[in-house]
Amino acid sequence: MTTERQTVSEVPVLISGAGPVGAMAAIMLTRLGVPCRLIERDMIVSPLSKAFSLHARTLEIFEQTGLIDQFLVQGHPISHFDVYFNNVHSVFPGLVNSISHFNYALFLEQRKTTAILNDECEKSGTKVDRGWELMDTKVVVDGKDGKEYVETTIRRALDGTNKRTTESSVLGTVELEADEAGKQYETEIVRSQYLIAADGGKSVVRHKVNIPFVGQTLENTVILYEGLVETDFKLSDITVINGSNNKTMNIFPLSNGQVRVMIDASELDPKQELTLEAFTKLAQAAAYPTRFEVKTQAWLTYYKINERQAASYSHKNRIFLAGDAAHVHSPAGGQGMNLGLQDAHNLTWKMALVIHGLADPKILETYEQERGPVAKAVIKMSSNLFAMGFSNKLAYRIIRKIVTTSISIFVGFIAVPAGTVSMLANRYEANSLNQTHKAQPTPKEPYQVGQRAHDGPLRRVLAGGRKSENEIRLHQLLYGPGNFHILVFTSDLLSVTSASKGKDANGTPITNEHELKENVQKYLSQWRSKWSYGTSTKHLAGSNASLLSSTKTKPIFHIHLIAALPETLSATDFKDPSKIHADSFADKAVGEGALYQDEKAAIVHERYGVTPVKAGAGAIVVVRPDTHLGYRVLGAGPEAWKDVDQYFQSILS
Repeated sequence: MTTERQTVSEVPVLISGAGPVGAMAAIMLTRLGVPCRLIERDMIVSPLSKAFSLHARTLEIFEQTGLIDQFLVQGHPISHFDVYFNNVHSVFPGLVNSISHFNYALFLEQRKTTAILNDECEKSGTKVDRGWELMDTKVVVDGKDGKEYVETTIRRALDGTNKRTTESSVLGTVELEADEAGKQYETEIVRSQYLIAADGGKSVVRHKVNIPFVGQTLENTVILYEGLVETDFKLSDITVINGSNNKTMNIFPLSNGQVRVMIDASELDPKQELTLEAFTKLAQAAAYPTRFEVKTQAWLTYYKINERQAASYSHKNRIFLAGDAAHVHSPAGGQGMNLGLQDAHNLTWKMALVIHGLADPKILETYEQERGPVAKAVIKMSSNLFAMGFSNKLAYRIIRKIVTTSISIFVGFIAVPAGTVSMLANRYEANSLNQTHKAQPTPKEPYQVGQRAHDGPLRRVLAGGRKSENEIRLHQLLYGPGNFHILVFTSDLLSVTSASKGKDANGTPITNEHELKENVQKYLSQWRSKWSYGTSTKHLAGSNASLLSSTKTKPIFHIHLIAALPETLSATDFKDPSKIHADSFADKAVGEGALYQDEKAAIVHERYGVTPVKAGAGAIVVVRPDTHLGYRVLGAGPEAWKDVDQYFQSILS
């Protein structure tokens, strides 16, 4: 290896890997006023389809961050599986859910997902810097001022690409490849506050900082095929086939009319060249007696299943692993890319707060605390799903043999994890960000902190108690990125005058229109004046402070009032404007204390565990920037607002 020249540069955040995870991280940081550099070894987006399921939770995140439109235009919604066991057909609604606006999975090849996110990177101000490969990285302490930073060595081939001739063609391998001899490179030293490693299962970063990748490589060898086929099977949705040979074959429709096939090939030697004839023989045996003809080959490879998780997601709280660099598992359930995108979403808003001086760096420790258990659960679930279809162990072979005669057994078996496939059930435990109230009783599990924020129908309340004709969803108010949303549930506004107050049946103080207006204005003003992007840089290291985007101050706090219409109240209570004490909020802008009516029997109150009774005390719920619940307190009076203020004082600086 010959080095032609070497330069030194600085940037607040360096991101290695411009796949979906790295691109998502770059988009979020750039939008939050944090310049970053996104490097990628490959010169073009991989033409291979790779992952292709965007689940409901990921679609919610795309909506919240304003990225959803291009995905909906290019993707194909799928909610059902076509299952054929011993040629007996059944339809399984494995991707349907009843709690999200997105009650399906969106099928879109990873190459298209990557292209959309790469384009959005450039629109946001961060261009993918292609041809650069990360070679080494370490955390360095400045000898002058004692501050830490990350020093990373990257290189780019002066002729051709950094691709090595020795690289394995078997997907799923995790070994670190040797350097390519005889090439000339330019090298660069990049100094950054933080490094995000989104460089895949073979992560160079993970190797260089010596983080073990704990787990196993499964005994199974799987074939991945893409191309054109002709068959009598219906292939418009996901198709799962288990034939008389007890071999499982999964078929996925692609947007170009081709299909992806994943089939057990354990009897083949992956060291031998894989031929189209060998694949065709396996596929036709699994499909028998149904016709299955292979016409063309666009991609054909072996695939080894690794189930591994990094022993730590960070190194010295400066270098962070995300996506496949932190965890790899079976493709069953289509969780991998979604898991990585959600990693990036969780990490970047915390990192932006620290870089802007709004939070102590210790907040970054919650990244692993939250994402580690989620990945562990996903690995377990995908392992169970994969074993059901592909394991060579006797128990699973017997199960597959049994279900070839009784499809209901198969449906019953996979129905257990099906509700988690959408990833809507992912939650975080209590930590420094997810705080339970010290004095009030812990609510039931669905309403606890750490849960995903629930959605539901609302309607704007106007002057005199009139309601807007346009219905909206709560999630449409939770725009981002980087914003805290404070939901104030106050059915009392419809029945309590400014002169009369009291307590509800549980002894919680009831507020009123006048008092609530004062608290909304007081705390929104205080929080925004103290904590807004662009107001502080006290945690920045060295000259990196001058690299922050020179954007205007960006508020991060938004308040939304939600009133209930319990069926216990008479219709006249809401037809008489004199009994609707809400005019103080009629002219408020979105996020400034605007009032919304909880539609359809107060379903939003119900989903947040707030009893919508007449003259009820209500509650205040803090939704974090990644739309998980951070804090909740019963009541909406002065004491409740003080509790919320103390919560923010504890997590921000």
